[in-house]
Amino acid sequence: MNRITQLSIFENNQLGDLEKLNDVLNALPDEKLIALLEEERGKGRNDYPVFTMWRAFLASFVFQHPTVAALIRELKRNSQLREVCGFQTRIIRTKKGSYRYQLAPTEAAFSRFVKKLLQHQGLLDVMFHELVDEMYVSLDGFGEILALDGKIIPSYAKGPNQNKQEDGRRDTEANFTIKQYTTTTPSGEKVTNKKKWFGYRLHLIIDATYELPIGYELTKASEGEPTVAKRLIKALPDAQLKSCNYLLADRGYDGGPLLDEIESRDIIPIIDIKNQWKKEGPTKQYRDTDLTYTYNGKVFYVDERGQEVALVYKGYDSATDSLRYGFKPQHQDSRIFRIKREDNRRVFNKVARNSHKFKRLYKKRTAIERVNGRLDRDFLFEQHTIRGEKKMNLFVTMAFLVMLAFAKRNIQKNELGHLNAWVA
Repeated sequence: MNRITQLSIFENNQLGDLEKLNDVLNALPDEKLIALLEEERGKGRNDYPVFTMWRAFLASFVFQHPTVAALIRELKRNSQLREVCGFQTRIIRTKKGSYRYQLAPTEAAFSRFVKKLLQHQGLLDVMFHELVDEMYVSLDGFGEILALDGKIIPSYAKGPNQNKQEDGRRDTEANFTIKQYTTTTPSGEKVTNKKKWFGYRLHLIIDATYELPIGYELTKASEGEPTVAKRLIKALPDAQLKSCNYLLADRGYDGGPLLDEIESRDIIPIIDIKNQWKKEGPTKQYRDTDLTYTYNGKVFYVDERGQEVALVYKGYDSATDSLRYGFKPQHQDSRIFRIKREDNRRVFNKVARNSHKFKRLYKKRTAIERVNGRLDRDFLFEQHTIRGEKKMNLFVTMAFLVMLAFAKRNIQKNELGHLNAWVA
């Protein structure tokens, strides 16, 4: 926690948006990071103390400055922000012998500070996990319903450079990927569009109720989502995995290996399913019975006339790991049919795909789309100037730290509504 003593010189009603920065600074567990950076600086130049640079760097996220130049302009213009950050006006003697005031650090000073932070990404990761742990302690039901998704973040560079030597200007780590989008026209025709991206992919797990991040990994754009998803799940602490009941994802994550990984943790996957029967018939027979089923889990009873009668889901039988189905009331038939999940675990989910419960839970998946939208809109990832995987990872981490720190301060103030919506 990095308390700001200077705020006492302002009246609360004069602080305005500066109160947001105050909230974030008071909530962040940044003591170890500041102490280490100060220790590394030692007796070197201290024109701008570490804590002032850290506060200003955080301010660029809180106040949505797209570039360092924009932050410096704001620092020069806003004396209250300089006070909050701890900057003192310096008098500089020029080469011609005259004097001028320097109100804020230079771009070079901020560039050096960012390079120092890149060397301590591990400490920032620790801060992230500490804040996530506090969410688990402070919020009822936090972590019970998780959502998983991947998000493309284009590099500021337009493509790979033939010169692979790093110089801070070119992006030598990003790569290309192609995303396919299928839309339906008003006439019902499905149209598939492809778009090529150069950059990175953010793989993210959030709490679907409070819309706050729990785990993430940044990779090159071409790295597959299901593969990284398994790593993310394995990286979650056992306590967090035990508290999770459902994991939501779109059909891009549909696949046996990932489903097995999720279910091995006693978590029920709520994942949309791909149609892999396009070259086959619409239904298949279930074993040697009068039951048939579709690729997305609808079950039918074939009567003596050969007509398919839709059955309704009656619940999951944990003793036999099977789904129970029966007739609708108008058929006046009380028979119950059990379908073993072992026949096709993708189709026969523990929560049946055609059940109201599955549909209700799957709707919560939109939470992660809103979080991705906030990264673009509130943290300006749709118009950034970032090149390089390490720097991109740093800025993603900082965005999540600000998001969680603001949520923590709202919890401390007992303001639990819209913990995720910190931008006015």
